[in-house]
Amino acid sequence: MTPYLIVGAGLLLLIAGSETVLRGGVGLAGALRLSPLLIGLLVVSAGTSAPELVVSLNAAVKGAPDIAVGNVIGSNIVNILLILGLGALIRPLPAPPKVVWRDGLAMLLASGALLVIARMGFLSSQCGWVLIAGFVLYVVVAFITDWRRTTGDSVAAARASELMRSELRLGVSLFLLIFGLAALYVGARFVVNGGIVLARDFHIPESVIGLTVIAVGTSLPELVTTIVASVRRQSGLAIGNLIGSNIFNILLVLGATATIHPIAIALDFARLDVWVMAGAALLLIPLMATGWRVTRPQGFLLVLLYVCYMAYLAWREGLLILPPM
Repeated sequence: MTPYLIVGAGLLLLIAGSETVLRGGVGLAGALRLSPLLIGLLVVSAGTSAPELVVSLNAAVKGAPDIAVGNVIGSNIVNILLILGLGALIRPLPAPPKVVWRDGLAMLLASGALLVIARMGFLSSQCGWVLIAGFVLYVVVAFITDWRRTTGDSVAAARASELMRSELRLGVSLFLLIFGLAALYVGARFVVNGGIVLARDFHIPESVIGLTVIAVGTSLPELVTTIVASVRRQSGLAIGNLIGSNIFNILLVLGATATIHPIAIALDFARLDVWVMAGAALLLIPLMATGWRVTRPQGFLLVLLYVCYMAYLAWREGLLILPPM
């Protein structure tokens, strides 16, 4: 089985597992009579970012820290520059002030924390617990500021209510949850093992594989959700979903990974990639605050920046030869 097929099969399992875990988790939480707000903040966020979580955990345990960290940094760059940009190109995306200031600033703070950790060169278990504590604080603040709002005014509650429309029996929800977790586990093993082989065969650093192939693959659920919502004129939740995913990726995915298996952070990440991630988060806030939406021209700018970033990575690794001036 070629590494392409291994990675491809793994990504398909991750996508299927993510959706199945999401459906099963929401069904189970609904059966336990949890509020849509709590389900949105905890279950939906976890289900959406499940591919990044299982891949980073698996990569860290297998001794591939560059894939673990590159997956998170790359996924966050993909979410903001590529996915949000493509969604805005299809249709301008609303950005409510609460999403801009509360969630946008939380994403910026989380990005800044990862930037500091990257400069240190090591993500220790202590840092992992600090990141998890940051996620808990974000959930508490989001719950306090949203609990009196109507479902339509809360991104988290609206996301959960949308999924809770199709009620599932408790037994079906448990089956979906277990099946999805198994698919995520097997898919993560395939993706990490295939990524390591690809890096070795093509003499490309594992960090680049994590930033590109694996990051785009684990972000496919967000890509599909955003594109479909834009096409169906249901894009009101798109920005909140993507920002929430970025917060979850840094604070909980990397936090949980570090508490289980502390990881070194490659110098290349600290030199450029984490700065690109933080820069994208910083750029997004004024873009959203201008008219409280992301317009088509702004979407084009975001996609163009992602293309430039990919071109630079290809040039840096000798895969792109520029003509002499």
